[in-house]
Amino acid sequence: LGHRSEPRDPQHRDASRCHQMSGQSTIPIKELLQSEWFSTDRLLLEHEAPSDLVISQIGGISNISAVQSNETIRLENSVRLALLLTKTFANYCDNIDSHHEEGCLDSICMEDFFVTLAGFGDSECDKNSDNENEDGTKLNVSENQITANVDGNDPLSAEITVAEDDVEGNEKSKHTQDYEEDNLQAGFFSSFDKMGADAYEKFFVKSSNANTFDDLRKGVSHAKIADTAAKKNKDTEGLELGMGYFSRLNDLSERQGHDYLSSGRVSLPTPEESATEKQRIVPYTESIPSSNQYKTLIGVDIISPASIASSKRNSYEANDDNKKIKLLGCVMYSVFNNGAAPPPHYFPSYIPEWTSQLDETSDSKSFDGGRKSKSPRPLEISIYSQLLDSNDNSFPTSICQLLSDMIDIGSDGKATNPFTSFHEIMQDLEEIKSQPNIFLHDNPNKSSGTTPSPPVFGRQYYGRTKELAQFMEVPNRLESTTTIDSLQFQHNRTSTEVIFVSGRAGSGKSRLLNKCSDFLSTQGWLVFSEKFNRGVEYQSQGILCSLFDKIVKKLIRMKVGDDQQDEEYSRRISKALSDSLDDSSLCSLAAYLPSIFELIDYNCKKQSAVEQANFSHWKLVFLLTQFMYVLLELDRPIMLVLDDLQWADASTINLVLGNILDSVSNSLYAHRILFVVLYRDNEVCDEHPLVAQLVRLRQSESVKIKEMPLSTFSKGDICSMIASELRLTTRIVAELGGIVHRKSSGNILFAVEVLNSMVRNSVIHFSLKLCRYQWDWDNISSLKTEENVASFIITTISTLQPKFLQTLRILSCFGYNIDVAILCLLDTSCIVPFGGIRNPLRYLVDIGIIEMAGSLVSFTHDLIQQHVYEGIALPQRQNLHFGIGVFLGSKTTFNAAATGPGIYSLEFGIDQMYISESKIDGDFIISERSLLSIATDHINCAGPEFIVDQKQRILFARWNLKVAKELSATSNFRCALHYYKKGIQFIGHDVWIHSNETGDQELCLDLYEGAAAASSATSDLATVEYFVNIVFRNVHFERSLNAWVILIVSLESSGKYAEILEKGVNLLRRLNFDIPASPPSPKEIKDSLVTTLRIASQFRIEHIKTSYHSTGILNQDKRNIHNKNLFKIFDAIVIATYNTSSPYLPLLAFEMMQYSLRNEFYEPEAAIAYAGFGYFNIMLRNDFKSGKYWANVALEMLKQYTISTAARVKWIIHAQIMIWFIPLEDTRRNLLEIAKTSMKLGDFLTEIYAIRLSSRCAFFGGENLSIFSQLNIRNLKNTVKYNTTQGTETAVLDQIMADELRGENSNPFKVFKGLINNEDDLFKRASLTNNTSSMMNVQYRRFFSSFWKGDYDAAESSSKVLLSLRMTNLLLIYFTFYRGLIAFRRYREDHSEDKLRNGFDVIIKIESWLQHSPSLFENKLLLLNAEEQASLPNIDKAKSLYLSSIKSAKDCGRVHEQGLACELMGQFLLTVANDRPQAMIHMKNAHTCYLQWGAFGKAAELAEEHGLDTSSVSPTGKSSKHARDVDIFY
Repeated sequence: LGHRSEPRDPQHRDASRCHQMSGQSTIPIKELLQSEWFSTDRLLLEHEAPSDLVISQIGGISNISAVQSNETIRLENSVRLALLLTKTFANYCDNIDSHHEEGCLDSICMEDFFVTLAGFGDSECDKNSDNENEDGTKLNVSENQITANVDGNDPLSAEITVAEDDVEGNEKSKHTQDYEEDNLQAGFFSSFDKMGADAYEKFFVKSSNANTFDDLRKGVSHAKIADTAAKKNKDTEGLELGMGYFSRLNDLSERQGHDYLSSGRVSLPTPEESATEKQRIVPYTESIPSSNQYKTLIGVDIISPASIASSKRNSYEANDDNKKIKLLGCVMYSVFNNGAAPPPHYFPSYIPEWTSQLDETSDSKSFDGGRKSKSPRPLEISIYSQLLDSNDNSFPTSICQLLSDMIDIGSDGKATNPFTSFHEIMQDLEEIKSQPNIFLHDNPNKSSGTTPSPPVFGRQYYGRTKELAQFMEVPNRLESTTTIDSLQFQHNRTSTEVIFVSGRAGSGKSRLLNKCSDFLSTQGWLVFSEKFNRGVEYQSQGILCSLFDKIVKKLIRMKVGDDQQDEEYSRRISKALSDSLDDSSLCSLAAYLPSIFELIDYNCKKQSAVEQANFSHWKLVFLLTQFMYVLLELDRPIMLVLDDLQWADASTINLVLGNILDSVSNSLYAHRILFVVLYRDNEVCDEHPLVAQLVRLRQSESVKIKEMPLSTFSKGDICSMIASELRLTTRIVAELGGIVHRKSSGNILFAVEVLNSMVRNSVIHFSLKLCRYQWDWDNISSLKTEENVASFIITTISTLQPKFLQTLRILSCFGYNIDVAILCLLDTSCIVPFGGIRNPLRYLVDIGIIEMAGSLVSFTHDLIQQHVYEGIALPQRQNLHFGIGVFLGSKTTFNAAATGPGIYSLEFGIDQMYISESKIDGDFIISERSLLSIATDHINCAGPEFIVDQKQRILFARWNLKVAKELSATSNFRCALHYYKKGIQFIGHDVWIHSNETGDQELCLDLYEGAAAASSATSDLATVEYFVNIVFRNVHFERSLNAWVILIVSLESSGKYAEILEKGVNLLRRLNFDIPASPPSPKEIKDSLVTTLRIASQFRIEHIKTSYHSTGILNQDKRNIHNKNLFKIFDAIVIATYNTSSPYLPLLAFEMMQYSLRNEFYEPEAAIAYAGFGYFNIMLRNDFKSGKYWANVALEMLKQYTISTAARVKWIIHAQIMIWFIPLEDTRRNLLEIAKTSMKLGDFLTEIYAIRLSSRCAFFGGENLSIFSQLNIRNLKNTVKYNTTQGTETAVLDQIMADELRGENSNPFKVFKGLINNEDDLFKRASLTNNTSSMMNVQYRRFFSSFWKGDYDAAESSSKVLLSLRMTNLLLIYFTFYRGLIAFRRYREDHSEDKLRNGFDVIIKIESWLQHSPSLFENKLLLLNAEEQASLPNIDKAKSLYLSSIKSAKDCGRVHEQGLACELMGQFLLTVANDRPQAMIHMKNAHTCYLQWGAFGKAAELAEEHGLDTSSVSPTGKSSKHARDVDIFY
């Protein structure tokens, strides 16, 4: 992307020596003219500044065409050489001006400049004379040109150099000293390969036998060759020899005089004379160059010593800059015309010898390269016109303009835009050089007599070079980021980068991104963009999914393409997706990205309705995030562009800038993706979700953002645009650009529309006479524009012909763009103008209002679409929409059978339709589903008030229902809700009254329940309640069960458990379940348990399995659906009773179990009943065997399902049942798997529950506290992300406990942002809202923290509160264990028999648990027994039990309980056995265990309390080293 310090190949490096002349610089001008570098097969290259190179590459304007002709290269090289000559001449003039008071272009400047040109050498010779010497030297001679080529090299390559020691060891001539005194470029001989004096003599001797003028000229040339060769080789003898012969030629010429010289007769030395020439050498310092040395690019002797002397005497008036420019213009003429001289009347009048000499040269080359010169032009004809009228028409119009504006100037000049300075000339040449495709190779030809197509402004990219470079810094930086080793990731990982480009409408945001995207695509980037539309926020999720589906489609094209690397990349992506996503996730992903199975060779098995119904927002988050992870793991950078994101809904903005971006930023390969957001900063307020995300990202550590606000375009940018489109240099269009800039206020869209209107109105038009564009200044001056772009667009469009205007209005009804296939279909209707839509479409494309790209026809800017659409009168607009909708809908079979389910398709194949072969390649197909959706959109835009007929309104309501159901099936609930609401508007509220008679009740019920379900999915509880209450009022109770399900589930998502319990119990009672109105008594619960046991005893697991497989997966009859809904209600009520510790919980579990067994309903929804039944077998009957049995039955029922219900039931089984039977480490791993599955399914509540319990398993299992802290922080982030207040509170409290043990303060309350600042605030808030779950969590935290601090009074106080609350079995186990230890300690303090009895009760309970999981309970029971013996007291037995407990904890790897046993034994030895030395040993061992656990705060407190010497203790306790690996001696 940046500047290369050296060209890539040696030839380019050689050519790149060419640079601007200044001071001691050296420029191989002649070498470039006549060497291979100026030949017709290579383009002369130059060093450019790094910024210029970057911008020229990004701008996409190539300096070298893909295929260039010889003439193409000659033109470009001529421009480069002309630029160098201009810089040189300007430098000379500046030097002269600084040495002469009058600053005139005097004879010294004239002489030196043309002496310098003499160094450039002769132009290319005619090929009509070809003589060869004995050594193979070819002499190509014409009367006016001489070129000698030896051994394939160029002997006349001249270096222009300023150096004091050009000729070492020789005294400088006065002529040379004059050059150096004026700091001019001196010397006119170039270096060449070795030739020496011998070669000179060969040429001279051969030439001396000739008598003709031409031979003399050859001799002069060869003398020059030998001299320069000797000069290069530092051969003093050869140099003197060469200059001696040269001097003799000069003497001969002067003796014979000009007349004799012209006659072609001259006496030259004989071979014998030349043999003794060394004895008669004329010193080099005395030699004076003759006129023959002043050969110029023009190819004739235009300057002689006589003319120089004359110019010195006369000192012509050259202080006028026009004369300098005109002189340079004549030289430029020769540069661009292969060295041919300009016509005599082009020459400056103040050089008479020049003019007269050229008049005498009748065969001097004319402009057309060898033909006779034209007669002097009449004064009334401009040079520009003469150049255009030349015979071969070889000059591009830009060069004609350049030469005319240089030569045809002054008081009698006719140049339209005369140059005023060398700076302007250099600017023009630089512009032509940088854009040769515009100014040199794509110019209209006057001889053709045809007018080119009118320019269309706005299609190309203009200006914003600074912003381009600024934008490209980011992908440049990302490309330079190397892959980081995963072990160094935490220290070296890069941030995800986001560029926010903001600006008003028409500021060029999209054009800027398109240009950068095009360039990055050529550099291997995968670039994808999507644009959000105004007024259709409900489509936002679909638009975002379309962006990701574009990625899939690109991969599919790569898979079947010809590029082997692309094919391999696509194959790797396909395999990685298959490996990272299971079958269920792939099927779910296909619902969002329909093209995925074209990429992955996999047939998705049919999902049940249950699985399809469980899609959710968070499932989409997971799937898209996993998709991005797969893409980023491979080695291609990706850029995702979100255009006009301010029009997306809040959910989509938070999804992409919150959930997806945050997830991607955690990837090791975050540097491989670049997000780009375009938005209109004047259309967002501080409360806008986009602004909120931007504020958040500014503070993010894992995401780096770059903000690029775009201002209005400068005058220079607009001039550049005009210059590029009109193929005129910026200098010529500057005044026009200034007017357009003022009228448009720098708004590029406004400027484009103004210019296009000028073209349409012929204010800007093409002149065949001048072969260029020109404009009418009178019309421009009187041109009136509106105050803003909107008004101007409306005014401009209103002037279009009716058929074009009608076409535009039809297009605007579809929004910003429309599929070509829809237009083709629409072209067969009566809606379009007479004659069809194709011709108007072509015209609108030609004038720049719309554009075509691929299968889409788009407005060139959405502002145009907006104002065209808003300019249509409302009745006409409604009529248009209605006509379009009816026509498109009539092409579906669903319309013909709207009362049925209807699988609609097109009545005829539109896949073969097309608009124009010249604009569209291939066929474009529109999906059947899209056709009905588009038709429905148009009917909705017309609105129900436009449609009077009730039958039609019912029909269109069914259309909306069909589209809404399809969107719900893909989890696009916000968009589905829009169509449900539209369908409700069409049927009206009165339809319920007569729905039974008309048979439309089912339609009404589907629309209202669908709207409620979609509202529930979007967490809009108020809207849910609105729709379901209407259902409750208008249908019988039996028909409203689905609405009840929606309401209960929505209440559960909102955490309103008390309301769920109240409504749920009443609902079950209405469904004839034996549920008491008030909380059940223990007897009622026991009676229900007995009944359930009796029914369950009649079944075996084999029977349940067989019956399940025979009725299960695809059983979708009404009865089965009724049962599913019923168990969904049960499920929600169970969760509510669990969270509120309600006594209804066991009763509900038993009722569910009975219903399932009686009705043989074994679907996954019923599994929760079996899990609950197993749980209460353990908790109420202490029957662990039965509990485990029914848990396994539930797991068997869930084997073939991955729905959210299955994940939740598995969580209950592992958290409440299996925890009694397997080690905590295994339980933790199982819970993490459940969390992972829940995340895939979008079931964030189960994910939070599973991670929370998993982290607590790590805590109570004795794993290093850093692991617990990491898991808990993950859970805290999830609860904040999912906005679950209760989950956040629990995670904060767990973190406080971890901080206290670790001796840290991470201030977790900061996540509440000042609403809750401490634990007391949290408890008060829970008390006020009667949130028993939050109060329990606070008490639980206080209990365990107080226990580890040794504050047994506070722990006992909290335990009394916790006894009345329900808790998970994990907390129950450790709460019971710690409560027993506290009871014995408190007994030793106050000798209360109640406390001793409480301790005994705990021992009995732990003993009953021991048989099910000895590894979990053995060390606990030993420690409780030790505390019991210490309380009796029985010292020896207590010591033995303490040591056994310590050993058991160590063997099980629970280092925290090992430390606890050591600490309690130490306290026992201090307070009961009075053995301080042994007590300190155990205290020190406890200190070591706590360090290994990571409880540095607890260890420090213990050391301080007992004065432990910790100097010998290694502070490496932060490692997670296992306790069993530590040696502790007793």
